[in-house]
Amino acid sequence: MAITGTGVRNVKFKIGAEWWDAFFKMLSIVLVPLTVAGMGWYWTRWQQNVNDLKSMIDLVTDKSPEKQKYGIAMFEYLAKNGKVPVEFLSAQIDYATTAENHELLPMLEVAIQAAAKENSDVAEAYRVALERRPARVFIHVPNDDVYGCLVRLREAFKDADKAAVRFPAVRKYQGYANSNQELRFFHAEDEQRAKQIATLFRTLGLELSVKDISRTSWARTNAPNSYELWFNGNPLPRICQQAASG
Repeated sequence: MAITGTGVRNVKFKIGAEWWDAFFKMLSIVLVPLTVAGMGWYWTRWQQNVNDLKSMIDLVTDKSPEKQKYGIAMFEYLAKNGKVPVEFLSAQIDYATTAENHELLPMLEVAIQAAAKENSDVAEAYRVALERRPARVFIHVPNDDVYGCLVRLREAFKDADKAAVRFPAVRKYQGYANSNQELRFFHAEDEQRAKQIATLFRTLGLELSVKDISRTSWARTNAPNSYELWFNGNPLPRICQQAASG
């Protein structure tokens, strides 16, 4: 200990190796249990998330429509809370698109859109997933014969074009039998793609006008890269007439 010119004592502490050794031992005694507890908590939460995802997938892919509804509700809850990996969105959409229950895809889309309102990551993942996927054309026709004609036209596309256009669902409403033959798009950024699809059908004899309904109040509730094809079957393209007469 020394006294400086200002009268203030300058005290120097000498900390030996033994003190440091004791300090680190005490620190390890405190930190090791905390680390173990933290890892246990993380593992438990991770395992719970995995179990939740598995339960959700089991319900969504179940043959029972009622169980599928519970699965979709569970999906929405998990997605809102960031517990559904965004990579799952594309896989879920793939399954719902070809599912036996044609109501599964609309239910899934409603759930995704609801989750997207609270989780921006879901909204972005949904947009990207749909842009990368084939265009989905929802068919509106008066009867099965007209729908069969559209399927025949799609089958006549080149392989690359056929793979880029899907018919995920068909709606048959007799009251709309005289509707205009048109292809509708819901988002301004989808206009060019809509024109391309209309051109594919036009080369096979089906004239479709492209209709922009993106400015309607309800258009944004529809998924991107999704379209509606309205066809009254009058007249049928030549390829369909030949098939019917043959």
